[in-house]
Amino acid sequence: MRVFVDGRVAFRCADGHGSAVAHWMGDRLPAPGTDTLVELTLPGPLTGWGPALPSAVSGLEIGPVAPAGVLVTGEVLGVGRPGDPVVELRIGTDVVLVEVTGGESGLEIGRRISFGPARLEVYPYGL
Repeated sequence: MRVFVDGRVAFRCADGHGSAVAHWMGDRLPAPGTDTLVELTLPGPLTGWGPALPSAVSGLEIGPVAPAGVLVTGEVLGVGRPGDPVVELRIGTDVVLVEVTGGESGLEIGRRISFGPARLEVYPYGL
């Protein structure tokens, strides 16, 4: 995912508006005012989600919608077998593996879901 570094831990998505707080997990934060590629992670299990609104775009919608300041919308690509809590989501152009708790209700392949994570982490990503 490409993000624009807008301060110590505030990031603005190239295709979004405003800024969202994420925790930089690399050694050094890139210089402010630069674009960088990152891998998005959601630490800890996802405990709540709902169906995405028809108008919701897959990716990060920035605003006062969650503790991290971002609403995440993604398409369910895969759901683990019974006892495997990992769900594969396409968020924008990226694929993210998320651990879920509380059952798999609403997590059917091809369905779009939205959730407000308590924390976002980003790791530097190099090609």
